[in-house]
Amino acid sequence: MRISYKRDLFEEVKAKLALQGFRIASLDQSQPWGGFLLIDEAQSMQFAKMYFKNWKMNQYVSPHLPMKPKILVVEPKRAIAWQYHLRRAEWWQVLVGEVGVITSDNDEEGTLSIKQSNELMELSPGKRHRLVGLKDWAVIAQIWHHVDAQNPSDDHDVVRLNDNFLDKQAI
Repeated sequence: MRISYKRDLFEEVKAKLALQGFRIASLDQSQPWGGFLLIDEAQSMQFAKMYFKNWKMNQYVSPHLPMKPKILVVEPKRAIAWQYHLRRAEWWQVLVGEVGVITSDNDEEGTLSIKQSNELMELSPGKRHRLVGLKDWAVIAQIWHHVDAQNPSDDHDVVRLNDNFLDKQAI
């Protein structure tokens, strides 16, 4: 039942993105916390305008630096790694459901705060963070902003402090 629902949810998200005109560059349903759909980077500004309406893009984003638009699908009672990035900021917009978010300026996990649909979170470079699934599946829009034009962030710019994907606070 769980795998079937996950597959169906990904198909639903994929269909909605297609209706909105987005091209999916890659899809990954194999993450221990759920998975993601990576949107074609050429559509970054369109993605930001659609999903981050209240975000003052011009203040942060240069059209000369790539952005990485993603849709995260987070499974109930699962969590992404406790992590941070050195060369990028991230913005999360809760689209469906509610999620727990833990942040800290050091390696100690802070307290879990609940974020509802339409809540925006900004994570500066170095900000420790963990996204936690609560009772139901959640869908989150995510976009990266690279802070170093000479050395843009990539998937190797992740410092994982704890890969415990099942967060006891979420149970």
